[in-house]
Amino acid sequence: MTVTGLAVLVLLGAETLSGEYRAVTIEVGSRRQFQVPKLETITGSSGRCLEEGMDGELPDAIWIEASCSGVRTSLVWKKDGSRVHVMACGEEIENRPPNLFKLRQKLEKDLKAMKSVTACVRNGRVELWGWYKTEAEGAIVTAIVKKHGLEEVRSFVEKLEVQD
Repeated sequence: MTVTGLAVLVLLGAETLSGEYRAVTIEVGSRRQFQVPKLETITGSSGRCLEEGMDGELPDAIWIEASCSGVRTSLVWKKDGSRVHVMACGEEIENRPPNLFKLRQKLEKDLKAMKSVTACVRNGRVELWGWYKTEAEGAIVTAIVKKHGLEEVRSFVEKLEVQD
């Protein structure tokens, strides 16, 4: 990557995807950019409201855009054959109740250390989407849901089966 390309990515606030799993919330009408070292291609799986693609102007960069409320998993393939899973949750801002937005912000602080889980306002509640690897991470997610109750928070976070 050129120095100019790197500077543009930094200016745009592109996050570097370095782990295997990442979950993000994207407001409808918005686009997020990510830098992926050694990027080969990106593919999507399910979800009609989010699209992804490779940035034609910036090397090793992808974008994910939300056009309506929905969830989509994108697979980012690297040149070495490894991949990064990115789960994006599209959040509608026009009809988002202020109390749920505040709750989502609170949950995001609780989840800050877990890059593989995101909180998103959908379906009249805050939904948690993503993955966890360890029992300790699963306990954090469970505690958050119990703290706020199923009326306010619903978890769709899945446990990853670790292969030895």
